[in-house]
Amino acid sequence: MNKLFFFFFALLFSLSSFSQKEDYTSLKPRKMNYNDFMKYSINDTSAVVVDIFLSKKGDAAYGQMSFLPITLVLAVFPPTAVIGVGLTFISAPLFMNGAYMLVKYRNKKLLNVLEEYKNTQSMPNWVRKKANRQLEHYESLKVDY
Repeated sequence: MNKLFFFFFALLFSLSSFSQKEDYTSLKPRKMNYNDFMKYSINDTSAVVVDIFLSKKGDAAYGQMSFLPITLVLAVFPPTAVIGVGLTFISAPLFMNGAYMLVKYRNKKLLNVLEEYKNTQSMPNWVRKKANRQLEHYESLKVDY
């Protein structure tokens, strides 16, 4: 009985003393999602920057990178080897571009851009151009009633 009591006491003590509180400032950027990044947004420009980064990464990069594994499987099997080799040569540059986009639009860079924009109200020119284009596009979609 005493051993069981000490075991449960040690278990509960270890669970309570070594548990961590959830803190969004210590959350790693690669584990952040859209809602976490929107907490760093201060106006519509920074919200557009979050949309640009996450849509480029999610839609374009992963979509381009998904073709190469499929064509490699086609190149291995004899009946479709000729077609698979040709498709592999076509999809290899898409895979490389998708990998480049994953690096260019990574979450850590987005977090750095948002923090810099919050502190200094400035952002890199390539991000500013994309954000301005996207804001103009959103303005053109508004309908006057």
